[in-house]
Amino acid sequence: MLRALGLDGRIELAGEPWLAWARGLDEPDAVRPVAPPEPRPPVSARPRKLSVTKIEKWMRDPYAIYAEHVLRLRKLDPIAADPGAADRGQFIHAALDAFVKAYPSQLPDDAPHRLLAMGRESFGPLLHSHPDVWAFWWPRFERIAEWFVGLERDRRRTLKPLATEVSGELTLSGPAGPFLLTAKADRIDSGGEGLVLIDYKTGTPPSTREIELGFAPQLPLEAAMAEAGGFAGVAKNRVAELAFWRLSGGDPPGEEKAVKGDPATLAAEARAGLEELIRHFDDPATPYRSCPRPAMAPRYTDYAHLARVQEWSAGGDGGEG
Repeated sequence: MLRALGLDGRIELAGEPWLAWARGLDEPDAVRPVAPPEPRPPVSARPRKLSVTKIEKWMRDPYAIYAEHVLRLRKLDPIAADPGAADRGQFIHAALDAFVKAYPSQLPDDAPHRLLAMGRESFGPLLHSHPDVWAFWWPRFERIAEWFVGLERDRRRTLKPLATEVSGELTLSGPAGPFLLTAKADRIDSGGEGLVLIDYKTGTPPSTREIELGFAPQLPLEAAMAEAGGFAGVAKNRVAELAFWRLSGGDPPGEEKAVKGDPATLAAEARAGLEELIRHFDDPATPYRSCPRPAMAPRYTDYAHLARVQEWSAGGDGGEG
């Protein structure tokens, strides 16, 4: 019809300015790639106290420490959020801790039944209010409980639980002054050869390589703390073993994974590495970079959007090697 009226192309011609304006809304005058953030707060604003778990974050993602401990930003929980992996870990930890505290020496004949009762108390109303917790989490905990009690019966022949969920601290020195390292050990056992430090893991334990390179320093730093007598109620003693207990509830439901290497050597190396890290960040010229070593970046971070990681990492210049 437009062609018959001699108006062929008139709409496109008249609309071209409008189309150009619409396209221009999303076309910047120039593309300016954002650089990775490198905040350098004054040393007086930098943290002088961190937990052993935060030291791993400091190693893998210094920017997260800056955001959390200098800017004091915290991620808000979603409204009416369903329980997640962190909640599951807390429930399982609480049940195992209550069980070991209740029976530090002799286990009762009905130990599995009692551990399950403590599990029900730990999981609380979620067992009935969330069908996925009852259908998926609880069967896994039942398998964990059976495995855990069997391991406990065997271990109690030579080892004795000494402390669970025990707080500790160790003061280190730095150019800007004392630095306080804190910890809460899941469990410390005592045997004829010394202390055994155990960390319960409902997720994946770190690899031997990550521990050797210092990117998973939690247990080695706890060992340094124990050797210095830094845990409340635990006498200073040598550390004979470091171990992760993986509690998946799958097949197998649990796994005891001893950390390879001499605990004293690992503790000394972890302490020396932390002291060097403290000295490094006590220099006001040292920036808090975001994931400076991409191969060792943390699995999860609450601050990637704040650091605008997706903008500057897309070009392949993700930071230092």
